[in-house]
Amino acid sequence: MKKPKILLVDDDEVYLFVTKKILNNLSEDLIINAFTDGEQAIEYIDLCLKENIELPELILLDINMPFLDGWGFLAEFKKMKLKLEEQNVTIFMITSSNDPSDLKKVKDFEEISGYIVKPVFEDKMEEILKTVYNGSL
Repeated sequence: MKKPKILLVDDDEVYLFVTKKILNNLSEDLIINAFTDGEQAIEYIDLCLKENIELPELILLDINMPFLDGWGFLAEFKKMKLKLEEQNVTIFMITSSNDPSDLKKVKDFEEISGYIVKPVFEDKMEEILKTVYNGSL
């Protein structure tokens, strides 16, 4: 059985550390990759597509990051979407922003399955995993 893959895209090293801990507490079978900016994450996804590597089923994406922010990531991801074929990728924005303009902008991206304001605790993370993996981890 293949291990579920998760991609964390956030420039906050503490958030990345804590989120990895939470995810590993929920399941030891996860493969977690993390990048501190959207550009690195897009390059990773592009590499996966070129080398026929399965993409992560779940991306937890921040908005405010250096180089390529969450919105830039989504714009690039949208361009790659045709290459994704039948691979299902679920994206949750997990951010410290509760700015009404960000909440409005989310509606422009059908790729976003949810918008969550930090901090995210274990119960919410478990809910996300159950949604994405149909309750089986």
